[in-house]
Amino acid sequence: MTLFSAIFTSVFKRRDVKILLAFMVLPILGPALSGVSESQLDLDIYGNFLSFMTSSLDLQFQLVLPALIMGFIVSSVFQEEIATGILFLYKDINRKRILKAKLQSLYLVYALYWLGTVVVSMLVYLVYVVPKAGFHFLPTDNLTQLVLQNISNICLNLILITLIAAVSIKKKTLMAVLLGVLFNCVALTAPLLNGFRYVFPNTYPRLLDKIPFPVALAMSLGISLLYLALAYVKAHQNFKKIEF
Repeated sequence: MTLFSAIFTSVFKRRDVKILLAFMVLPILGPALSGVSESQLDLDIYGNFLSFMTSSLDLQFQLVLPALIMGFIVSSVFQEEIATGILFLYKDINRKRILKAKLQSLYLVYALYWLGTVVVSMLVYLVYVVPKAGFHFLPTDNLTQLVLQNISNICLNLILITLIAAVSIKKKTLMAVLLGVLFNCVALTAPLLNGFRYVFPNTYPRLLDKIPFPVALAMSLGISLLYLALAYVKAHQNFKKIEF
């Protein structure tokens, strides 16, 4: 068994991961609670699959609770293993390899969470919406906005994971989790704040009426990669300093 597969297996067995994956069913709640009918169908959300999927993923991020749970998962992978001495078992392995394997395992958990949400969204769309409004995979007018919205959502979650990892290596779980929730809340409100909004990737889907899609995509990805790099460098520095 490789280092990555061993760490991923350990991460995936955690109870908090099961709780996080339970939020994949959130797309069911919208149509089920609203009692979607053809006359009440909100075409901005239910008019096509991509819009419905995007609204489901946005809802997960806006709830903050999944971010809170992800914070506990990330912190347990680092702080808990440092505090309990489990990392002593890896003392003969290069620390950079250990850090990369842990982060990749966490990224894979998020990928499974994202993919599961997409699958559930598709099933819900087929069962609740298609019989009433027909099947439409893509929108007719705001495709680039939805694509960029999904890209920025993924980037924010990857930044969140890496940021919490960097903090949890040195700080207690509560501090790391609270910082993750704070980042989540700031990211949600940033697009509404003039000036400050330009430093967050999820602002740029709202600016497509002012700037071309390639520029908005480049800005969103550039900011995301910068934050990811800074968080990873800090995590690497902190991880090198810990004593097993």
